[in-house]
Amino acid sequence: MIKRSFYYLWGSQTISNIADIIYILSITVLVFSSSNSLMQTTLIPLFRLSAQVVSGLVAPIILGRFRLTRILLFSQLGQFVIFTLLLLYLWNVPGQRSFLFIFVLVFGMSFLDGWTNPARNALVPRLATGEGLMRANGLMAVSDQVVRCAGWALSGIIVAWLGTLNTLVIASCCYLVAATVTSFIRDPLDHQESGSEAPASDTRPAAAESKGGYWKELGEGWRIIWHNRRIRSLMIVDSIDTIGGTSWLGVFILAYVTQVLHKDASWWGFMNASFFSGTILGGVLVVGLVKRLQKNSFLYMLGALFVYVLITVVFALNTIPAAALVLFAVSGLPVQMAGIIRRTLLQTSAPAAQLPKVMAGIDVLTNLAFGLSLLFLGWYADRFGMVQVYLLAAAMTTIAVLIGCFYRREFQEREQAGHPTVTDEGISS
Repeated sequence: MIKRSFYYLWGSQTISNIADIIYILSITVLVFSSSNSLMQTTLIPLFRLSAQVVSGLVAPIILGRFRLTRILLFSQLGQFVIFTLLLLYLWNVPGQRSFLFIFVLVFGMSFLDGWTNPARNALVPRLATGEGLMRANGLMAVSDQVVRCAGWALSGIIVAWLGTLNTLVIASCCYLVAATVTSFIRDPLDHQESGSEAPASDTRPAAAESKGGYWKELGEGWRIIWHNRRIRSLMIVDSIDTIGGTSWLGVFILAYVTQVLHKDASWWGFMNASFFSGTILGGVLVVGLVKRLQKNSFLYMLGALFVYVLITVVFALNTIPAAALVLFAVSGLPVQMAGIIRRTLLQTSAPAAQLPKVMAGIDVLTNLAFGLSLLFLGWYADRFGMVQVYLLAAAMTTIAVLIGCFYRREFQEREQAGHPTVTDEGISS
């Protein structure tokens, strides 16, 4: 069952993602055209990633003390205010601009945005239950990929047509609309708390005092990840798979196109478009096959990863451009299916009240794994070439599948019990 508030969440996140893509591309174009320095331009993603890591580290305190709906609303309104300041600064200072000031504002926006993902992922299982949860995750994944695919293509045209500052105005309006839609979301858990003896307030008063203060609160999500065998196994599989999965990043695809396929950069765009098409199709299939995937979902996830391994090996050894385009599109399908199932399993493997902190810890681990694997694969590609990079990616995912097979009994027992529900006390049948 999917509640009406999910569609408000879905809509607000889609609009917010559109704003993110427009603003990132606009700021990148602005900084590069003004400085003519690639080094200064690369500081934009560096400030964004750093802010999200720092935000993820402090997120457990915020997520434990405030309602998820209020966190989402505060995050989007805060981004709107910071973005408006950035827009006013750029509008009134047309000449020599301070890039440091721009980067600080980018850091502030990304810091607030770092609370959005764990809050969203923790809120979805409260707004969608049973078969509706996997369908809701599929809808979220499809809209995310559609926005990325269309956004990166259309926003470049919009920037060229309207100019950077006018495009930023559109992004600012999108942030305001997203915040307005978010205000209509109603969290069922908040209504349950308001009906209990405890007073209904925005804060969670039991968080710090009864659980030992800030440090214990910061580590609560990590402790759950470590002690919960299902979550721990999913994170091990995900972290190992991420090492190889980073090889599908744009810079590595560009190197593959030029070094292996011997094509120009235009094929880079074709490859990215084909991959996004595959991920969109994967999300649509998950939505359509929810009833089948709901049973033995963990095995379906491992199966999708194994199919991805086979495709990656063929992709690594292939030298035909047209075949590479098809393989890249097909690879997006199992990647998306495995990702949606993994997210659904994570959401149903922790108590509802603890899930926000768990999701915050997972985001930090994912960002760290991504950053470290990016550095490692950059060195590995320079030393051994792109063919070996994709063979390594296949090997790492194979290891992840084997580890998943070792833990499969944990998930089979749960599914045979009839998909137990998750409560604040734990997992019950």
